[in-house]
Amino acid sequence: MKKRLIIFSSVALLALFSFKILDNRFEVSKNLEIFASVYKQVDLSYVDEPKPGELMRVGIDAMLKSLDPYTVFYSEAQAEDALTMRTGEYGGLGVNVTRIENYLVITDVFEGYAAEKAGIKIGDKLLSVNGKNVVGKTNAELSPLMKGAKGTFATIELQRGTDSLKTFKVERVEVKLKNVPYSGKIGNDIAYINLTNFMQGAADEVKESLIKLKKQGCTSLILDLRDNPGGLLLEAVDIVNIFVPRNQLVVFTKGRTDANYREYKTKGEAVDLEMPVTVLINDRSASASEIVSGTLQDLDRAVVVGLNSFGKGLVQTTRGLPYRTQMKLTTAKYYTPSGRCIQSLNYGKRDEFGKPIKTADSLRQEFKTKSGRKVYDGGGIQPDVEVSFEGDQQIIDDLMKRHLIFDFAVSYKNLPEDISESYSFPANEFNSFVGWLQNHKKRLKSPTDATIDLLEKRAKEESIFGPEELNNLRNLSWQKKENQIKANRNVILDLIGLEIIRVSGLQSMHYKGKFRKDPTVLKAIEILKTPKDYAQLLNK
Repeated sequence: MKKRLIIFSSVALLALFSFKILDNRFEVSKNLEIFASVYKQVDLSYVDEPKPGELMRVGIDAMLKSLDPYTVFYSEAQAEDALTMRTGEYGGLGVNVTRIENYLVITDVFEGYAAEKAGIKIGDKLLSVNGKNVVGKTNAELSPLMKGAKGTFATIELQRGTDSLKTFKVERVEVKLKNVPYSGKIGNDIAYINLTNFMQGAADEVKESLIKLKKQGCTSLILDLRDNPGGLLLEAVDIVNIFVPRNQLVVFTKGRTDANYREYKTKGEAVDLEMPVTVLINDRSASASEIVSGTLQDLDRAVVVGLNSFGKGLVQTTRGLPYRTQMKLTTAKYYTPSGRCIQSLNYGKRDEFGKPIKTADSLRQEFKTKSGRKVYDGGGIQPDVEVSFEGDQQIIDDLMKRHLIFDFAVSYKNLPEDISESYSFPANEFNSFVGWLQNHKKRLKSPTDATIDLLEKRAKEESIFGPEELNNLRNLSWQKKENQIKANRNVILDLIGLEIIRVSGLQSMHYKGKFRKDPTVLKAIEILKTPKDYAQLLNK
């Protein structure tokens, strides 16, 4: 009787599971048929002739947007750019271009590549490429004009400064973006490695830099992952392997099905198992950066310094689709060796405004590192030593993101002939920056300014407010921003000085200049120079 009951129960569960699968398949089939019918009717009968490709793209993007920001569709052209982001390789000129106001501006010139050899400089504005006007264009529209087969040429017209027009004919070469744009010594014995991406070869670049610096006498390391958005998972595993032995669990993934459960372990010999290591993170360190910092923290192999990381613990898998299109699909979540998930936002639950809900501190679970230290899930990686930002983060971010400090640095002419890493922007010229900023204050638009613009539109329709009242509101809004800028005078002076060094083409000097005043780097140096404190932080 007992055996029959067990068999009956098993059959019932199997039948229920089968019905559920069939039900899901029916729902998918039914809704695909409905969607196709709607699409067909719009294409056949809508009053104005629609563009089928654009219509479908809007539908795809809206559907994927309802899931999370990382599940995305790539057209054929976008798929090529996605490949570049994974490999870091393309046929081009060796520059970074950013749209600033109505222009595409050179914001980086890579050392040793065609653009630098041709004489193209940071701050140059693109006017045309191969005779095609690019003023007002986007990066996506520029990309196919700049990139191409190795050995082909691009004729570029640039504006330098206010009225100087220059034309360059530049041969496209194979460009390999660096994951480690800078590594060097701080003092006599501290190695510093700045890792900005996790593209192919990231682990090899970190390893080569570390071996080189060890040969130069370095006995401890600062690994800087600040502002690093992540990238390839296997590169993160291999970077951890530089500091921990073979067969160590680095990360595991769990998804909706058992097929999404995978463990990633180190496979090679470590470069150094004993060297003291500090890892720097901030609120823009995400994904693979959080795997490296979180795993080294779980294994008590490094002291993590800085600000709480972003909290992206979602795994994306790239799937090939018809007509050389692709999609990147979230398929699982990351977990560090202690078992904690670093994902901060729950995209399955949203508030009344449609924003994903952040994991409440009270719901974060406690885990233990190898030596028994407490760590928590659900909110990124918390540093072992927090270094708070000196100043108003919002106004500084606004100045940087809107490229106002960059533009001022490019336009600044009063430079010494022998500029070096010790250069500082003169404090007595701070007011000249504030005055320059006032002429560009429309770029520093706040939510209040956007509301004033909306109020102006409504006021004109209803004849309520005149220009004088609205101007008073705008002046009050600017006055508040100006007061914030002046309150952050010292931080802004440092940022301007460092940006002037960088746009002058002195990248390595830019990093060396940062070491003198960067509070997070200075805290890491302090920890590494005090072995007792370093060991105590790791409970060793």
